[in-house]
Amino acid sequence: MSYPPNQHNYSTRRDYLQEIIRYYPSIKGLQSIPDNSETFLPPANFEDFHKCLVEMSLPIDSKRSIFQDIQMAGFSSSIELYAFCQDFEHRPEVLSTILQDDFGFSTLRSHQVRAALTRLIQMKNHEQGLDTDTNQSHIAGIEVAQEEMMDWTRDSGETSSIDSAMIKDKDEESKQPLFKSVIVNSKAKQRHTKVSSDASTINKSGHTYGLPSNVKEMYPKLSQELDAFMLFMTLPAASLQESPIRKATATVYLRHARLFLGWWVNYGTIQGGASLNSDRENMLSVYTIFPTKEAVSAQPIVDFILWLRHSRDISDSYEANMLRGLTKFLKFRFSTESRADPAYGEKPFQDIPAVRELRKLHRDANRRQTHSPRSSNEDKKWLSWDEYLSVVKALKQELEAEIKTFEDKNGIPAMRSKKDEEEKTYSSNERRIANKFQAYLILAFFSCIPDRQRTFRELEIGRSFLRDEAAGCWTIKHGPDDYKTGKTYGDRPPLLIAPELTSAIDAFLSRWRDCLRPNGNHFFVQPRTGKAFTPDSVYSIVARSCYKFAGKKTNPHLLRDMIVTHVRDSDASEKELEALALYMGHSISMQRSSYDRRTMQQKVAPAVDLLRSINGQT
Repeated sequence: MSYPPNQHNYSTRRDYLQEIIRYYPSIKGLQSIPDNSETFLPPANFEDFHKCLVEMSLPIDSKRSIFQDIQMAGFSSSIELYAFCQDFEHRPEVLSTILQDDFGFSTLRSHQVRAALTRLIQMKNHEQGLDTDTNQSHIAGIEVAQEEMMDWTRDSGETSSIDSAMIKDKDEESKQPLFKSVIVNSKAKQRHTKVSSDASTINKSGHTYGLPSNVKEMYPKLSQELDAFMLFMTLPAASLQESPIRKATATVYLRHARLFLGWWVNYGTIQGGASLNSDRENMLSVYTIFPTKEAVSAQPIVDFILWLRHSRDISDSYEANMLRGLTKFLKFRFSTESRADPAYGEKPFQDIPAVRELRKLHRDANRRQTHSPRSSNEDKKWLSWDEYLSVVKALKQELEAEIKTFEDKNGIPAMRSKKDEEEKTYSSNERRIANKFQAYLILAFFSCIPDRQRTFRELEIGRSFLRDEAAGCWTIKHGPDDYKTGKTYGDRPPLLIAPELTSAIDAFLSRWRDCLRPNGNHFFVQPRTGKAFTPDSVYSIVARSCYKFAGKKTNPHLLRDMIVTHVRDSDASEKELEALALYMGHSISMQRSSYDRRTMQQKVAPAVDLLRSINGQT
């Protein structure tokens, strides 16, 4: 059987392209390939990266410039480049962002370097026997070769008669779209369209309207008040009318306040017929924005909400969340003026008319959101529970295949030198397998404990994540401060990880976790920093894995809706449903109102069957 040519078997690109022409007779019209040799001599330790650059259709000067930028960025070899970029094999857009933000590359240069590094990943993976789809890589190589040959014929003035349809993948139309091209919430996508950071050019669809990052320099007094607002929300004090809230919630409210204040600076002052000069900027304060406790002081926030509705097309749920945070901001402003005493049955801040106005708006938004349609396209992210379990299974199989390939090449168990153990050095393959291992564990943990993602990203070995030797499994132990509804339910019953995962957890801890160079006791590790996972880390792992294996951009929180919907559509008893609600950290009423995604037809189906049974119908 004859296989398509593999470019790694040829000493020059020219020889490879000529073999492509011989293998595919349909590629006609190219009697010769111009000798486009581009010879610049890189250091020997950059030989692999140089090969990748040579394959790219870029001017020789651009390639030399890329080499200079790479060396100035601190890289000293192709090995270092591969170790840096291999974690982003399936997230190339993140790699471009890092090259811009961390290394100062221009947008064009970051994309050029990303293309070269992607080729480097493919080359190294092929050398190490880690190609996941050999035939697909041949097709990709052919398409690149076709593009380059067409460029060369254009440069030489010849006319190409290549029939591109003959060498494209016949199933190209059925290929899955790129992850980032799938828009689940079109309104949110529109709101996040980036525009110029110049406040004068921000239009109604722009994303940049909050306070700038240098708020301390531009608005020093306001910056101090925002710091005080954070302390007001999170620290106890003798005069507080409400209990402190969690830092995570306070951070969200602080972001809401910054968005409102940025809008007020850019828009609110214009609507009011005023503008900020340098003196007013220095003295900008919540006390000037909300001068009195009367209801009229809430008008800037009302105007902000109306602007969000008109210009940003926000959902009712977003409006309710925003009003919740801004109501807290008003309470901070009038905390020294309110004389309400909740200890004697009075509602906190009920003597502040401005706060009462926002409470009315918040109640109205809450009422509307219970009946408003969802803003996101559920078809693009919803999985049945069985489909999700299939994703977990597919990820496990992929992980096991990579570990087997690695161990077949390096021995079972993979042998490490004494020097490597002492210096804690790990190969890029080890780091990649370790990263995929924890991705599998994240999804597997969600399958047996459909909890909020905070539960898993904050796991600490020896504190909240413990091995129960008697039961032979791992458990998660939460106190009141470790989960969202801890104030309501107190210490949580132990959350048991399925015993079937015990061996995988043990293997990850004993063999693979150290490859990610953790700098703490957190169980899951960011591969770049060694720190604990962030919310974005968990979201990316879940969404990308589900999209890869099931074609849906499922998010972590949606998994809670999926399991509740699955169970409530089964024959589970009321006692079992109540137990599930307690296990998941919410009430049975919350389970019914917020997490159950069954349609009305699905909900009434048992009643229809019951009536048919009573009436003797079949």
